[in-house]
Amino acid sequence: MIHHLKLIQLKSGVVAEKAEGIMVESRIRLLKIQDVLSLACGKKIPLPGHESSHDLFLALEFENSLKRTSAFDHPLYHQFEAQVLRPHSQKIEVLEFEMDPGKDVRFS
Repeated sequence: MIHHLKLIQLKSGVVAEKAEGIMVESRIRLLKIQDVLSLACGKKIPLPGHESSHDLFLALEFENSLKRTSAFDHPLYHQFEAQVLRPHSQKIEVLEFEMDPGKDVRFS
């Protein structure tokens, strides 16, 4: 299982309503891609004494790295990046994790 996490810093001037729209568009567009097993997205919760430059996150789950590559090569993903991510993002940090196949994570 591959977990792909994008931490997104929005451009200054992007209002909170637009952040909500980005979250909605992410769900609508990315869940149409067959190789995406699950999608979670959310916006930052301000914590006292903790400053974060990331405004949104997207977490995608794929069965394996081949499916991940296939999803990112999909025309719908390219369209999503061009129309939703790039115009509103100042910086995107990407993290990826692979879970140990066959390991029951409830006992780790």
